[in-house]
Amino acid sequence: MSTSTGNQDNFHNHRFVHDFRQASPYIHHLNGKTVVLAISSHVLVSNKLPALAADILLLTSLGMRLVIIHGCSQFIQAIAGQNTANSIDENPITDERALELVKQASGIARFNLEAALSMIPTQVMEHSAPNVRLAGGNFLRAKPLGVINGVDMSYSGCVRKVDAAAIEERLAHNQLVLISPIGHSLSGQCYRLQVNEVAQAVAEAIHAEKLIFLGTQPGLIDEHQQTISELNCIEISQLLAKSVMNKRQTELLQTAAHVLEHGVQRVHVVSGLQDGSLLQELFTREGSGTAMAKAPFMRVRPAENKDIGDILQLIAPLEASGILLPRDSEYMENHIQEFFVLEQDCYVYGCVALHVYPEAQAGELACLIVSPSARARGYGELLLAHVIKQARQLQLQTLFALSTHTGDWFVERGFTSATLTQLPLERQQQYTSNKRQSKIFSRQL
Repeated sequence: MSTSTGNQDNFHNHRFVHDFRQASPYIHHLNGKTVVLAISSHVLVSNKLPALAADILLLTSLGMRLVIIHGCSQFIQAIAGQNTANSIDENPITDERALELVKQASGIARFNLEAALSMIPTQVMEHSAPNVRLAGGNFLRAKPLGVINGVDMSYSGCVRKVDAAAIEERLAHNQLVLISPIGHSLSGQCYRLQVNEVAQAVAEAIHAEKLIFLGTQPGLIDEHQQTISELNCIEISQLLAKSVMNKRQTELLQTAAHVLEHGVQRVHVVSGLQDGSLLQELFTREGSGTAMAKAPFMRVRPAENKDIGDILQLIAPLEASGILLPRDSEYMENHIQEFFVLEQDCYVYGCVALHVYPEAQAGELACLIVSPSARARGYGELLLAHVIKQARQLQLQTLFALSTHTGDWFVERGFTSATLTQLPLERQQQYTSNKRQSKIFSRQL
């Protein structure tokens, strides 16, 4: 084997390990969670459907519970032609002929999707028989829209009720649930429904963790034609108020705002035409489309025992270089209540500790670390601000920090040089015994 080939192999091995480690928190978090996928008919008629189906089967093998809602407009076009398809899509009124076309198109879309999900992708499941079973049923109770502004909407309807118990029963038996955009009334009549509305109603009824829209765009696009990576509810409201989005994107924003206020944790808009985009969105920090949440994605919170591994991983390089004193898992278990972590979408990017000396009404800011991959985001300042807030809530008068390498950082943020005698007596003894000769900085609160 040549040297160049060996280096290339090492690179690929390192990349695989890096990517797998990055994905592991997301895999762990999504295991057992319920996800609703709303798939555009443009994706179902594309040559990307087999790859997407393989990725969907992979998600089920990782323990995710999936409900799929499909569109059918492109199948209507195939049956009736371009002009008729456009008139049906754009016309809110559904007459008998249009309803029959919707039924036919939904059936074709559903069977094509079932066929794709019945394949055995060798790269995912080798040659073993698939353990995923597909389930359908009368999960949607519908009612007619009725007469609006003097116009009878005929067979256009809206969701009256979702049979969440029936869907949950199928999911509990490891079945993948498929739902078409057609509902039934108590009298047995069929009504045409909008995919967005069905996705919204189902996600809320079954308390889904995520609602994912798979369409033709890589995500929501801003006025500069750039993909928006993240939005929270406040930002969604601001975009809706500006009225800068097209009709489709406005509908997605409205749906996202509604479901996020009713218990769904995340809404994603992802391209279904880009190979692997669904996996990239779910299992990487950068994602591939637009992710929306009720609150900002980043937060500083009290550390828990489950965070010990992440904190030790952050500390390890600084311990090795002598910047920090060694801390093992036993130390962390005994002092975890003093730590805070900065978390963004299930991944810990930083940590900090506040050691309190009540008799001296002082606190020590310690172990402030931000992951090298996130040091240009201002996370250090956020962790510092959080500790200052906590110290003030504890009615401490002084916050001090010891550092051998980052003294300028503290001075630039309001700390001043201090002497050993200004430390609490207990901390003075520790300082003398470890012989590190760290520089001392303090800040009045």
